[in-house]
Amino acid sequence: MTNAALSILANLLGEDRVSTNPADLTYYVTDIAGEGPNKPLCAVRPQNVDALCQAVQVVTGMNLAVIPRGSGLSYTGGYQPNTSDAVLFDLTDINAVVEINEADRYVIVEAGCTWDKLYSSLAGHGLRTPAFGPLSGSESTVGGLVSNNGGFFGNGAYGAIADSVLSLDVVLADGSLVETGSAIAEGRVPFFRHFGPDLTGLFLGDTGAFGIKARVTLKLIAMPAAENHLSFAYENIEDIVEIQAALARDNVCADQWGIDPTGNENLAKRGFLFLEGLSFVRDVAHASGGFSQTVSNVASMLVDGRRAVLRGGWSLHISVEGDGDSEIQLKTDRVRKIARPSALKELPGTIPQVTRAKPFRPIKQLLGPEGQNWLPVHGIFPLSRATEISAITEEYFVRHFEKLEQHGITVSYLTGTVGTAFIIEPMFFWVDRLHALHQRRVTDDQKKAYTATAANEAAREIVMTLRSDLAGLWDTFGATHFQMGRFYNYGNSLSSAARAMVDAIKGAVDPKGLMNPGALQLDRPAESKSRKSQFAEFPHDLTKDTRNVI
Repeated sequence: MTNAALSILANLLGEDRVSTNPADLTYYVTDIAGEGPNKPLCAVRPQNVDALCQAVQVVTGMNLAVIPRGSGLSYTGGYQPNTSDAVLFDLTDINAVVEINEADRYVIVEAGCTWDKLYSSLAGHGLRTPAFGPLSGSESTVGGLVSNNGGFFGNGAYGAIADSVLSLDVVLADGSLVETGSAIAEGRVPFFRHFGPDLTGLFLGDTGAFGIKARVTLKLIAMPAAENHLSFAYENIEDIVEIQAALARDNVCADQWGIDPTGNENLAKRGFLFLEGLSFVRDVAHASGGFSQTVSNVASMLVDGRRAVLRGGWSLHISVEGDGDSEIQLKTDRVRKIARPSALKELPGTIPQVTRAKPFRPIKQLLGPEGQNWLPVHGIFPLSRATEISAITEEYFVRHFEKLEQHGITVSYLTGTVGTAFIIEPMFFWVDRLHALHQRRVTDDQKKAYTATAANEAAREIVMTLRSDLAGLWDTFGATHFQMGRFYNYGNSLSSAARAMVDAIKGAVDPKGLMNPGALQLDRPAESKSRKSQFAEFPHDLTKDTRNVI
């Protein structure tokens, strides 16, 4: 069967689009967290949607699993097969911007298109999507993000990326192509998400468990005419997240994110290297719009911002958008009214302005500022629980301080809001080997400097266990998550009725269980094991049978 499958796929797609090279396969099954347990039979790169449909039909017809993959910049095992009897589909060559419909305010884009390419294609029309991608958008794909949900830019005002999706073209396990939204019926176009049951939502955030996204239709809005950027310093995490919750309730920020002292130190070490280039200063000056300044003034502002970051402390960074200077001023005044009273001081708005000036820059942060491995974990909560969850998370790391210090592991926080939800994302940094994803995706300078770094299995094991346990602890406080993959608990967190319904849907769209098996943890029996947290102040049961407390 192996030789037959390889021969058929090579004839269908072309020999250069089918790889069995061991180095390629290792790379394809390695995410930010590390290498997966199994390598697929091969990896394929379909060149268009028709070829994708035909290849899926061939693969599942031979009872092989289908594993969809975008840019690979995830950390939850979403494309790491749980079997070697699988074919991994690299979708990055299916990347066209199919239609920009200015009149009806939607764009159709193929799933392998990057957020940078989409943003640039729309900018010439004075348009953008409401939420418009993650920080990694220079390489992250539209299909990958809608399959995992999340984002960054525009999330404060417009919610997660799923809230900007109107319609999908999805390849099911038998190779058939199904449309959702208003395009589900003959003669309709994908201008509206709702036409009967919301089948679009069924495939959003599914990590490819229900089907492969081939095309995505997104809402369009006019590019904001003006924006402003503000930053504030706070004494502790509780202060900063209370302000973030208040700003989210007012729906006044396009984006807002908080950084802890360690994160500010990391920015000071690596994040301001772009100040050395005059071209970047010009980018910021050009992007300032109604708040434009001369290049020399912008350069001075950036240096002032660097000084503020170097002083450390908790910092909150905010961007506001509007139709003109008067609306921007109203929003700016509202932000200051909420944020200033409990702030230590207002800082130059350098960091959010720099981030927004050119949102999708080449990725340089797969490693820490001194070459450390980097690995995040996150939880999403109601705004009303932001302060409580932040304190619990802080206490969790305080309890493990000696172990972290012993193994040279540091932790930094990012906090933010997604519409009216609070998100917290601790990030682990530790010295360790560069794995296959690092070797192909870090900068040449980083590779030269850190390729020889020795493996540090002891620290890596501590990190993996701590982040797993923390996710389990959060779940007892009602967390939800983006990027479910094979890491966050979904299947066993559902009520029995909900799990039965999800299993029935999976069985309907993928009757042989060959579409990314193991994603969403739907391959595990619907059961729940619990044990007590080791912390008396956290009396909840940890319901993860896969979580291990150190």
